[in-house]
Amino acid sequence: MDLNSVITIITANTLILAVLAFLTKSIITHWLNKDVAQFKNDVEHKAKESISIFQSELEKERIRLQVSYSGIFEKQAEVIIHLFKLLDSFESAINSALYEFCGKEDEFEKFVTAWRELFNYFRANRILLPKELDELVYKFQSDIFFSVEEYRRIEKRLDRKYIDDVQIEKYFSRQDVILKDLDNIKKLKEELTHQFRLIIGISD
Repeated sequence: MDLNSVITIITANTLILAVLAFLTKSIITHWLNKDVAQFKNDVEHKAKESISIFQSELEKERIRLQVSYSGIFEKQAEVIIHLFKLLDSFESAINSALYEFCGKEDEFEKFVTAWRELFNYFRANRILLPKELDELVYKFQSDIFFSVEEYRRIEKRLDRKYIDDVQIEKYFSRQDVILKDLDNIKKLKEELTHQFRLIIGISD
């Protein structure tokens, strides 16, 4: 066999191998691309299913929380309304205890009864109140009793026959301070009103 024949055979074999290699590569690439596309479609499909399920669960949880919180907000509103009513009655009891003194203890006993009713209700329901309101009511409850009591003690001292002008001035000044402290009841009522409006969505 001459050299040209050998070269021809080698060239032909090389071309055949190159064609086979190309075809093999093309087939493998096609399969791979097909598999990748299928895999991508499967992943996208599963992802959409998972997202849909997740969104559905989130919506269920949102509705559950909304219902739950709406119940809490409703209870908060009820507590604030009742506290406001009790505080309004309590304010009248304070005024009677301060200004309808006349040496009688009846008005002070009414004040004590109103004080207990108000703050027993507060202590039983304070868990439902916002922190700022809870702290304000708690401070008011601890201050108001002693302020009213001190004001009445001063009134008794002012009724004494023998009391000098210096002492009178001192007592009047102290009563003025007490009355300013008692004005906190107005701040408390304003805060109750503000918190109630926040709950029902009519306040900024």
